[in-house]
Amino acid sequence: MGMKAETAGSAGRILLSLLGRTWRVSRIRPSTGIKGNSILYAFWHGEQLPLIYTHRRMGIKILISQSRDGSLVAAVCENMGFATTRGSSSRGGTSAARELVNSLRLGYPVAITPDGPKGPPDVVKKGVSLIPRRANVPVVPYGVCAFPAIRLKSWDRFLIPLPLAKLVISEGRPVPPEHCNQETLTAAINSESSRAELLVNPWARLTISIVKAAACMLTPVAELLLLFRSAEERRERRGLIPVNSGRPVWLHGSSLGELKGLLPVIDILKSKGVPLFVSCSTPAAREFMKQENLQGSFQPLDTSVAVNRFLNRLQPSALILAETEFWPVLLHEVVSRGITAGMINARLSKQSAGRYKLIKPLFSKILSCFRGILTRSEVDSKRFLDFEVNTELAGDGKIAVRSIDPDPAWRERINRGPGGILVAGSTRTGEEETILKIARLTGLTPVIVPRHENRIKEVVSLAEKAGFSPDLWTDDPRESSCLIVNVRGILSALYGLADIAFVGGTLAPEGGHNILEPLAHNVPVIVGPSHHHFADVVARGSKDNICRVFSTVDQGVAVANELLALSSKASGNSTTPGTEFFLLKMNKLLQKMEIIT
Repeated sequence: MGMKAETAGSAGRILLSLLGRTWRVSRIRPSTGIKGNSILYAFWHGEQLPLIYTHRRMGIKILISQSRDGSLVAAVCENMGFATTRGSSSRGGTSAARELVNSLRLGYPVAITPDGPKGPPDVVKKGVSLIPRRANVPVVPYGVCAFPAIRLKSWDRFLIPLPLAKLVISEGRPVPPEHCNQETLTAAINSESSRAELLVNPWARLTISIVKAAACMLTPVAELLLLFRSAEERRERRGLIPVNSGRPVWLHGSSLGELKGLLPVIDILKSKGVPLFVSCSTPAAREFMKQENLQGSFQPLDTSVAVNRFLNRLQPSALILAETEFWPVLLHEVVSRGITAGMINARLSKQSAGRYKLIKPLFSKILSCFRGILTRSEVDSKRFLDFEVNTELAGDGKIAVRSIDPDPAWRERINRGPGGILVAGSTRTGEEETILKIARLTGLTPVIVPRHENRIKEVVSLAEKAGFSPDLWTDDPRESSCLIVNVRGILSALYGLADIAFVGGTLAPEGGHNILEPLAHNVPVIVGPSHHHFADVVARGSKDNICRVFSTVDQGVAVANELLALSSKASGNSTTPGTEFFLLKMNKLLQKMEIIT
């Protein structure tokens, strides 16, 4: 080392040591760490300064570029007790990488900045993943953030914590060498950087404190409401689930529909032998879990006591959310503990986006900690981007849900009209009259499943006014010319009896219910103009001649006849459009979350 470099290194060590002694350092580590010294630490180039201080004199070998700036950094690092290897992607990279691999094989710890020395920032460069694979060592992702701090206007937004700054160092779960690739490592390091920022950001910390205080004050009200629920739900809502030592993957879907959207993930995890635990928020979903023999419970109340009790007992290795179930206390605790999180079927309505803006610092910081978020539509992706949350478009997971075959005996209940059978599912107020008129004019036998059971009498009356003699499902009719279904949980299978289906909430201004269930049975679908919850699927279905939109009775008759004619000529494709694309995206997410290889 030259005299000037040695002097600069000594001066840098003194200045950094004086500055570092004023920092208030918090280290966040996963519950499952790693043993031994043969470890590859990875962090972004702009976050290296605090780590040079906090990890001094630990015998770590660090890769530094051969540039002039790199020589200064190397001098400081060597004065702080690091060993250095000089090289980068542009100069001396191959020999430097070989030296790092040899050091790791000999049992020495190594640190790299995989986006250096010139960027692009926060993206692992191609070839970096070869180092842990060849050395057969895990990668420990790191994230660092501080407040107050300076971010330079350099390409890497170099972080300089100010005196007395609060500094958070987030250490992630080790990524096994066999899982190491560019996409997985980038997601892992970004997740840790976001977690560190969440725990430092003053506005996010203030917001979660307010939310926790509000949740604490509302706890007596929640407990009072629980008195009217079953003993099982009361117990599980308080987080009193059986202790689990298997570190399962935790999946959460609030309602029955959201839970069904998780079924493709559940099928994959079961096929891989991955332990899993499912939670929900509604009695119908909880009953479905029992029918499917899925281990799980009700979601805990969103209070610190219930959430921590739940997580301490479950000890999940990862969390996969369906749609947008944003429970602030629960998700804050999940990401604070370093539990890997991801989301599928993500949606963000205009109304929800407006509400979440009230807690934007917390909402955006928490979701930025996720390894990946797969959205249902481009509109949803854009709304997440408004919160500075990056996502990937994948479509709705319900598109890949296995269809449930109807009971053959059900066909005896229905007198198939000259036009066939029309199953109208999840109908809302004002929709049944239109559907009954369309059925009458097309010769279709209507099978109507109202969204809410308390409207059964009203729907029966509407059918009688339309000239039908309606029967109730529970009366076990034979060859009914109009059937009103007054039981829950069979709609998905009922669609399998249909020649054509109508999905409710589309003539009424509700945004539409799940049109993917009838499509899974290769049943063509008609919907009203209010279908923004499934706009992308409706657009693809219209292009593929399996879906049509209508507003009036006359239009409904025309599009129904058109689809029935097309359906009779179709060869019958067993794959719902978009299934393969969704499954590809979902598998990539599971790999980024280190759940499957």
